[in-house]
Amino acid sequence: MTPATSAVVLGTTVQLSAATLDAAGNPLTDRTVSWASSDPTIATVSVTGLVTGVAVGSPITITATSEGQSGQATVTVGQFVITGIHGIQTFLEQCPTNDPAYPQITQDFKLLQDGQPSLSPITCSEPISALPISQLTDELIALQVLRTAYYMSPGTEGKLPWTQQSLYAWMSSTVDGIDLKTAPGQLFCCELINGKTYFVASRQDAVNRDFKRTWFGISSSLNFYAHEIHHADPGAPGHVNGCQALPLPSDPPGCDATYDLTNLGSYGVQYWLESSWATGYLNIGIGCSPFATAMAYATWDANSANAFRDRFVTNVPPLVTAPQPYGGPCV
Repeated sequence: MTPATSAVVLGTTVQLSAATLDAAGNPLTDRTVSWASSDPTIATVSVTGLVTGVAVGSPITITATSEGQSGQATVTVGQFVITGIHGIQTFLEQCPTNDPAYPQITQDFKLLQDGQPSLSPITCSEPISALPISQLTDELIALQVLRTAYYMSPGTEGKLPWTQQSLYAWMSSTVDGIDLKTAPGQLFCCELINGKTYFVASRQDAVNRDFKRTWFGISSSLNFYAHEIHHADPGAPGHVNGCQALPLPSDPPGCDATYDLTNLGSYGVQYWLESSWATGYLNIGIGCSPFATAMAYATWDANSANAFRDRFVTNVPPLVTAPQPYGGPCV
């Protein structure tokens, strides 16, 4: 069954699928599959395998049966996590340099330029949407991404599948900073500079920096940060070859072996974050934005999560949809 393990927010759904095979492992067609939930008070399942979370509770088992053969999947239903961001659109109009957490963030993450500390002062004026593009520097964007992780962290301790820490605590305990490279096209983990671990990101052109004024761009950067930082996490699964996105044996390894919530790879981390923002499991106040903006943000996150589905060799995660209220309720 696919996916073998999944998590849904209360009131949302996940689509399961079951393959019917003969004794040799060949697919069988036109077979009837029946579905059953071990506890319909927590999650129900339709005749097509669509699971709906109806109550928060312990993990339950969904069983698919066909002609005496069966398979099982585990589904966990959870309540959304209230984070420290209660309105992402308003939050991103604020300058990270004006934030009370700015000294802590710059202490936890050192920003380098081509391996050297930057000597240029970082300036910022609010609102960010009106900031001249010449002042919206790569350093300022990196600080905004880190600030977002900092305030997203309340409520996330013990709620991330790959760590018992909060999001920001995990990031800051795994790497020491970011090295912004002048050369284009660089994003990787990691390099050692004076005994410290830095992940590497390239400087961006004006078009891409302008994109980072809003949640569209900040979310893209934050999930890439998480991807690269996850590579530095001891024991984290490395990339392999053989997924849909990189089908040729001659291609470099660029996919996760499987989507397993108990042992996520780096693409699994990206998928999980994007899907959690879209569904509102990680509630960052998307739903506090005007309706059209909230719908656009949540749909962006859902589509971004789905874009990673071809990065897995087996157990591809489910297709994400953005349910209303988009990005979760305004709390």
